[in-house]
Amino acid sequence: MEYKVGIRKQILKKRKIPAMSMDKCICGYSVSNLADGKSLKTVSWYEYILRDYLKYLKVNGYSLDISSFSIEVVRSYINHLRNRRKYTGHPHIPRQESTVSAETVRCHVRGLKAFSSWIYQESYVGENRLVNLRQPRVPTKIMTPLTPAEINQILHCIKRDTYTGERNYVLTVTLLDTGLRVSEISGIKLRDLDIDKGHIRVMGKGSKERVVPVGRYVQALLIKFIEGWRSKMADNDSQYLFLTIGKRPVTANAIKLIFKKLAGRSGITRLHAHLCRHTFAINYLLNGGDVFSLKEILGHTTLEMVNHYLHFTSSQITEQHRKYSPMDRINKDRISAYKREG
Repeated sequence: MEYKVGIRKQILKKRKIPAMSMDKCICGYSVSNLADGKSLKTVSWYEYILRDYLKYLKVNGYSLDISSFSIEVVRSYINHLRNRRKYTGHPHIPRQESTVSAETVRCHVRGLKAFSSWIYQESYVGENRLVNLRQPRVPTKIMTPLTPAEINQILHCIKRDTYTGERNYVLTVTLLDTGLRVSEISGIKLRDLDIDKGHIRVMGKGSKERVVPVGRYVQALLIKFIEGWRSKMADNDSQYLFLTIGKRPVTANAIKLIFKKLAGRSGITRLHAHLCRHTFAINYLLNGGDVFSLKEILGHTTLEMVNHYLHFTSSQITEQHRKYSPMDRINKDRISAYKREG
């Protein structure tokens, strides 16, 4: 084994490393990602992270040559990120007092590590310089889903006597019943629906298609919506399920804005579109669903993300036990006496 490692080091020393700027490598990385079939959103995400890192290098006087790419500088950048206030330099949103989240820092590190692997594979550097860089720890937070009362409060504030009102109602209920991502529900076309069989075909992350089941209530809502309000859009060539008044597809950003308005109107200020996904996942498990089928429905490649929902269900089960503990009920008087004594 040691012999093989020694041979590899000799090969790396003989490898000719071309001079290349950080800027050109970022451009090359974006082209490579596109050629690999990554989505435009993913490519833009990587480029944003790398451009932010490049800006840090320029401001702090670091070398912009790719040969100077090092774990030491990246670590100083990570510490800079941890102390940076939210929305610093954002063109539309004012800077906030709070610093960026641990999850944001983790995303930047993940992007830089992927870039480090790429420049090594492309022979721009002689080694993967971030191979020993650990991902920052992110605090585990128990996800609190929408309660039945909150869901009713949200749905009751949607006026269903207009096209946009009924559309928003159907969209919200569909998200709560399927756990779809905003980008996925905005891309649904009429041909993707098989209402009779009770499922929707969606295109998820990484251009991976999957079939997502829907309940009977949502099936009935979709039929009524399509044959009713949606049929008024029939003169338009668009095949998307959810359309604007202008008969254009409702975008993911428009859906986020819809939920922002719903949060204000309903009084459920913590409401956002992605919370519907969490609510679906947690209730699916609480109602007896298994993690393996949930993974397929949500479109996750591993069980790692699904395990986050298990943390909540565990705490929920504990709370339910406190309410319905057989021994607590039998010994109610004794428990009261213990409390008085304490």
